[in-house]
Amino acid sequence: MHWLNDLSKKFLESGYLDRGVEPETRIREIAGHAETLLGISGFADKFEGYMQKGFYSLSSPVWSNFGKKRGEPVSCFGSSIGDNIGDILYTQSEVGTMSKLGGGTSGYFGHLRHRGAEITNNGHSSGAVHFMQLFQTMVDVVSQGSVRRGRFSPYLPLSHPDASEFLDIGMEGNPIQDLTHGVTVDDQWMEEMIAGDQQKRELWAKVIRRRGELGYPYILFEDNANNNTVDVYKLQGRRIVASNLCTEIMLPSDDRWSFVCVLSSMNLLHFDEWRDTDAVETLVYFLDAVVSEFLTKLEVYRDSDSLDDQRIFQFMEKAYAFAKENRALGLGVLGWHSYLQSKMIPFESRDAARLNLDVFKLIKEKSYQASASLAEQFGEPEMLKGIGRRNTTLNAVAPTTSSAFILGQVSQSVEPVWRNCYVKDISKVKTTIKNPYLEQLLEEKDQNTKAIWQDIRDHDGSVQHLSFLTELEKEVFKTFSEIDPMSIVDQAAVRQDFIDQGQSLNLVVNPATPAKEINQLYISAWKLGIKSLYYQHSVNAAQMLNQQRQCKACEA
Repeated sequence: MHWLNDLSKKFLESGYLDRGVEPETRIREIAGHAETLLGISGFADKFEGYMQKGFYSLSSPVWSNFGKKRGEPVSCFGSSIGDNIGDILYTQSEVGTMSKLGGGTSGYFGHLRHRGAEITNNGHSSGAVHFMQLFQTMVDVVSQGSVRRGRFSPYLPLSHPDASEFLDIGMEGNPIQDLTHGVTVDDQWMEEMIAGDQQKRELWAKVIRRRGELGYPYILFEDNANNNTVDVYKLQGRRIVASNLCTEIMLPSDDRWSFVCVLSSMNLLHFDEWRDTDAVETLVYFLDAVVSEFLTKLEVYRDSDSLDDQRIFQFMEKAYAFAKENRALGLGVLGWHSYLQSKMIPFESRDAARLNLDVFKLIKEKSYQASASLAEQFGEPEMLKGIGRRNTTLNAVAPTTSSAFILGQVSQSVEPVWRNCYVKDISKVKTTIKNPYLEQLLEEKDQNTKAIWQDIRDHDGSVQHLSFLTELEKEVFKTFSEIDPMSIVDQAAVRQDFIDQGQSLNLVVNPATPAKEINQLYISAWKLGIKSLYYQHSVNAAQMLNQQRQCKACEA
């Protein structure tokens, strides 16, 4: 396995594998267990073969929990919280159980009445934000083993009376410091804000300011998510009210469902090798097997004689119902910029735009064909009776910070390379990571020297100052901060037509950028049909701290 270098092995050993287990052995276990669940002879060999070639990136919960008695192999959960103390406390326990089992969690608080509103027995509500403190405490104390801490993201509409208070989460002195929060906003609110509604403009300005200071709130464009969701949710009036911890999941949640999604990614670095194979279809089959394991493990809790086990199922019942009736999948990608650089194609070029379209069109077609075949072999779940597929959704582009590093240090998700040279702390050892395609180019130019790499490091991983590079070469090796954010948004808008869920869309915005320009960037994203905006990165210290709070569960 060419991608399984020493850095990848060290990283996997730091928390993804049991002590003494080799990555090759674990991959074989995962492949064999999937074949057992699917009952398809030869599946394990095929899946393992594609893994060996570096075509797939597995999510963290799959590496850690798939085929094991402990935990669940599911990446993402999302709950909707009702406006009564019983439902609030139930959801707190639900989120705690989800975290304990290994997933990232989120919750929609839009149903809760605002601070000061009258409640039963002549009291007054403490407001939606006040109750979020319960969830901060929960994820702080719930451990997920050696892989990661629990994580939770609360969502609140900008139309909620507590929205301004909500936007103060994470600021100095605020009691809530460890939750990465997201706002939801509909078309009418945006139109009224743009038309001049002063109160809305002030709130929107605060959103822009906070994203510059903290990197969030995330922004979910609610109507974009619902207008461009899958057929079955539109037909049945199932509404998406919030996203997940990483803003790529677009699934409904309500008083009966807490959404569940399983994730993994195709490695675009090898797109030319796998495009004419059944690698995408095979990964869809695998992810459907992951859903089956999730359900089976919960049924063991349900049918157990142990009261503790039964209680776990009680708090996972809404997630169980969703998974059983929807079997939602989120097959995504990583290595996009690595693929472009390997072909010497600039990120902002027409060739990149054409490939962006080709790649995601192909993945969607193959994903949906696989789900139709699964339906023929194993049947349709409740939500899809008569529709002709086994999964309500098939695609979502998750962040892949750790996963990209594991897979031979390819670029993350669909975003540009952050730096062409950087130092990473792996197992307490500082290691210099170099862009392999730049290294190859420097070798060809007889410039692959320690002094040149030190010079690149001193320029924060940039090569724009190197006089021996051509303009094309400088374009190819631009870093994230050197690429126009509007180009990122434009690419995302084109591929969104072929992604039934969403994308974890990070932006890098220079701290000196005027608020007016950032406002236009967000409005353009909304008008182009982008469903959500994830982190906004800059270079301030507060943001560097908040970047450490990203959830590894959604890694795919």
